Amino acid sequence: MTADGNLALSAAPVAPAGYFTAPSIEPVERRARLSEEEFRWRYLLPRRPVVFTDLAEAWPICGRGTPEYFRSRYGTQPVRVLGRECALAELIDRLENSTVDKPGPYPCKFEIAKEFRALLPEVSPRFPHSLPDRQHSLLIPPSLFAYINNLEIFFGGPGGKFPYLHYDVMHLHAWITQLHGDKEFTLYAPGQEAFLYVNPQVPWQSTIRNHHNPDPLRYPLFCNAQAQRIVLHAGETLFLPCGWWHTARSLNMTISVAFDQLGADNWRDFVADVVAERTREGKPATARALGTWLDIVGAGLAAVERFRANRNAQWGRR
Repeated sequence: MTADGNLALSAAPVAPAGYFTAPSIEPVERRARLSEEEFRWRYLLPRRPVVFTDLAEAWPICGRGTPEYFRSRYGTQPVRVLGRECALAELIDRLENSTVDKPGPYPCKFEIAKEFRALLPEVSPRFPHSLPDRQHSLLIPPSLFAYINNLEIFFGGPGGKFPYLHYDVMHLHAWITQLHGDKEFTLYAPGQEAFLYVNPQVPWQSTIRNHHNPDPLRYPLFCNAQAQRIVLHAGETLFLPCGWWHTARSLNMTISVAFDQLGADNWRDFVADVVAERTREGKPATARALGTWLDIVGAGLAAVERFRANRNAQWGRR
């Protein structure tokens, strides 16, 4: 592990004949006092991940979002994990007592606006770098976001691993803030799909099982994918651009907050995903109509955003 929390990686093997070579890897930088303008040109538009070391300082919960804090303030809050309901304090106890050899359940994630609404002021305001966000536009059918929880809190114990390799659905940008503990993220840049065994029915997920330690005989091409691993520490925020494949695991007891972003820069990818999904469902006419409507909406929102509109820093609700 390097001094800044990145893990050194050995060079990836040469790709087999008939497959493209995976793109070269640029280290994920850690930045403080990064202006919105520099973020836009250096990271957002080129779609480069970056770790902000100070964005979360604007949140009241920064520095105090520990297991003890959640146990004392929200301990009696009922939560459901793996089909079983328990109090949050019970879940935290279980996760704190878990080990790498005997990990607790993961991901234990909950929609803040529904299950921890009192937490909203503590994770506000929304980072200005993550605005505008078009998900709350009244011009977009709410049904498109039916399966997206736009602001979630994650609890994890040592060894807890996300169950599959993926990128965020509908090519949304991901923002992940670590409140407590250390979480390791494994990233794969877009363009390596030929090595990632993409599920043709769910194209934002990989079919690789046990992706942290996969069977090389079952997934021989996976060894050609170039990965980068970073460790996110308490108080840090990872910006993960749309289309970046990733997975995560907790190195100790962890608490994280995550949300997605839809802006002008990833709008075309979003529309393409919406159209492709409706087409896979056997609804070509609906796909064409939605695509046309969203093209019109995108042009209108772009015009409005030129005047710095659609930049509500609080968490909106559809």
